[in-house]
Amino acid sequence: MKNKYILPILVLGSTAFGQFTVSGQFENYPDKSVLVKIYDNAELKLLKNTKTDKQGNFSANVPKEYTGIVRVDLPTGENISLLTDNKNIKFKTTTGQDFAKNLTVIEGDAQKDLVKAEELQPLNDVQAQVFPYLMQMYKPTDEFYVAMVKEDKRINSIKNNTKFTPLVSYINSLKELKQKAQNNTDPQLEENIIKHFVNDDEKLEQSGLFGDLVFAYINSSIAKAGGKDIENSLILATDNILDKTDIQTTRGQNVLTTILNFVPADQYPNFHKKYVDKVNGLTCKITEQLKKKVGQASGIKIGTKVPNITFDQAIKGKKSLYDIKANQKLIVFWASWCPACQQEIPYIKEYYKDFKAKGGEIVAISLDYDKNEFEKAIKDFSWYNYTDLLRWDSPIVEQFGIESTPTLLLVDKDNKLIKVAHHISEFEAAAK
Repeated sequence: MKNKYILPILVLGSTAFGQFTVSGQFENYPDKSVLVKIYDNAELKLLKNTKTDKQGNFSANVPKEYTGIVRVDLPTGENISLLTDNKNIKFKTTTGQDFAKNLTVIEGDAQKDLVKAEELQPLNDVQAQVFPYLMQMYKPTDEFYVAMVKEDKRINSIKNNTKFTPLVSYINSLKELKQKAQNNTDPQLEENIIKHFVNDDEKLEQSGLFGDLVFAYINSSIAKAGGKDIENSLILATDNILDKTDIQTTRGQNVLTTILNFVPADQYPNFHKKYVDKVNGLTCKITEQLKKKVGQASGIKIGTKVPNITFDQAIKGKKSLYDIKANQKLIVFWASWCPACQQEIPYIKEYYKDFKAKGGEIVAISLDYDKNEFEKAIKDFSWYNYTDLLRWDSPIVEQFGIESTPTLLLVDKDNKLIKVAHHISEFEAAAK
């Protein structure tokens, strides 16, 4: 398998380091955040948080060799996926309902080629799914049957005369495999997926389809088991794919990380314990993503000091979390768009009265993206309030290992973690 840890090979020439630019224009999006992301070990990684200018233009450098999908996200949740073959990408569009429809690719042959392939997809669907069904309902001599045969030949002619680069053909093959999994039309689905996981290079991780194919494999395996004893079926399917991909390689660890991400630990505790124990017993190098998933990464533990949070602008004269002095501090991760947070806030307000009187302080970190909504939400919050307007892409979220909102962390005067909870009532009960 190609995707193993090996010593780096130095190659002369600038292309070995691969640097290119992602740039674009959102015509109706001036002076606002744009998040440029790439896939690192199959997981989206924030490469740069930048802002558009008054005309909606932005630019970001990708500082390494990269062939695959670059995703451009707006904090509102809108995003565009663009294919690159380690070359510059430039586009133009508008935000809102026609975000993807109005996309114009100015520079980037790989993405232009992919757009052509996507335009052919409706014809492929008609040819593969509609014609076979309709032809059963007509005689070969019927006028409509003859017309379908003629259209089928026309589609084949278009396909035969449209040539794609190897990269686009590769991405199309992965998309086709995903589609077959969704339609349950590939009797050798698991075998074909395994071939990709065993033979493909890191373009598979960078395709944006890695997780879909892992899920398709596991789902197909469980379906064949008849839906009985789901947890045991999960274990058997996971063992099978790890046996083929090798957990001591990057590829195998990326597969396991992906599976652990979509299998709920609270519903399948035995499954998670088995593979967490397996990872903890490894002596090989482990990816940072897998370390984080099984708790090996340098996370925040009870009794350890939490990271400092530096504010973009001073809040009540304080420049950081550490600058705020109190007997205890309650760090509240929340968001104005979070319904559970809205339910919890009134109870936090009530708790704050007594907490403040005893020398405590609340520092609320919002995972908001809209400045106006944030400011409207905090207008009657008398504690410290901060947001970097990056929602889940905030580096603070990663530093603190936050996976849901609301999350509440109680720290002492030295910023050492005392307790983590999701409801203020958990602190109230402990105080009684």
